[in-house]
Amino acid sequence: DFEALLQVCREHNVAVQTIKGITRSPWHAKVHTANTWYEPLTDQADIDKAVHWVLGNPLAFLNTAAEISLLPKVFDAVSRFTARPSDEEMQALLREQAMEPLFV
Repeated sequence: DFEALLQVCREHNVAVQTIKGITRSPWHAKVHTANTWYEPLTDQADIDKAVHWVLGNPLAFLNTAAEISLLPKVFDAVSRFTARPSDEEMQALLREQAMEPLFV
């Protein structure tokens, strides 16, 4: 439960490090097109939503992806952050990109 974890971290004054913030899904049998062990989001608008969701939580910080070609897109998203996307926007992103959890 992410919210419960945040509460414990808040109580103990511990930062929350967010990894794999622009993950789309495991590669499965797809050809790897990035230097990551997971398939990352690559569209700027999708990266914006994912990055802005993380930045919208003052208790968390964002680590970038291992794929160097995505770094400018992540920095671009960070530079334009104004607000966290709504739960509805994030649910739409999950559906549109057929996103899957990495750790199951």
